[in-house]
Amino acid sequence: MKRIPLKDTERYTIERFKQCKKTERRLAWLKNRKAGVGGSDMSTILGLNAFKTPYDLWLEKTGRVEPEDISDKWAVIRGNALENELRKRFRVNHPEMLVTDGTDKQFIARQRPYLRASLDSILQREDGSFGILEIKTASSRRAGDWHDEDGNLRIPPYYLAQVEFYALVTGWTWGYVYVAIGDDEPVEIPLEADVEDMGAIDKAASDFWRFVTSGTPPQLTTGGDVQKAFPEPTPDIVDESDDDDLYDLLARYESATGMLKDMKAVQKELQEQIIVR
Repeated sequence: MKRIPLKDTERYTIERFKQCKKTERRLAWLKNRKAGVGGSDMSTILGLNAFKTPYDLWLEKTGRVEPEDISDKWAVIRGNALENELRKRFRVNHPEMLVTDGTDKQFIARQRPYLRASLDSILQREDGSFGILEIKTASSRRAGDWHDEDGNLRIPPYYLAQVEFYALVTGWTWGYVYVAIGDDEPVEIPLEADVEDMGAIDKAASDFWRFVTSGTPPQLTTGGDVQKAFPEPTPDIVDESDDDDLYDLLARYESATGMLKDMKAVQKELQEQIIVR
């Protein structure tokens, strides 16, 4: 099969990372992540991420906090180490397609350049059409996420949002998610992107990016968000606001936080007295 070179199209432009050390490429990739919304952000924006809220992501994108460096976590190290081997294995299983590494480039939507897709791998069929290959590893305890209530394989919603985002940016609506779950043989799940899902993802990403560019925080969704937004709560924060209900809530929150601090101080004092008895 003849390989068709990837070029800029009316839908997207391609930014290619220079051939450099892996650490330098990662720094370039992280810099580009701050310039827009990526596929791995979508589960957070849509409220599907159990570990990060839209407000957390907003803090990162606006430069108020630095993203947590998770490169030394075992799950990440394991996933990175296995990615190329899984790509090779998928290639062997699908001689009818060309399978290439996609990690040295980024697709940027022309009309909305804040939409940026970084694919694990790129597929090409005999007819010249391109597709998406997303490679994942999952622990045995997360195996349930990959099966529906009848036991059939499925793409978990938080990853489906990611690959359908890629479809939105590239226009490539077919592909596969290839996943190694625990120590079992890797499995592949076909992808056919849904037009309505892509539209919802487009709107959610655009709405979120407006929060970033305007400096306006998105809605707080957890108690942790409130603690980060108002670490030292005070009604003075809303002195210039006409929102009496918010003013009252913050005043009560300030009072409760103060009482909590006092109780913690009493608790510590009692602990120290018990220790010396």
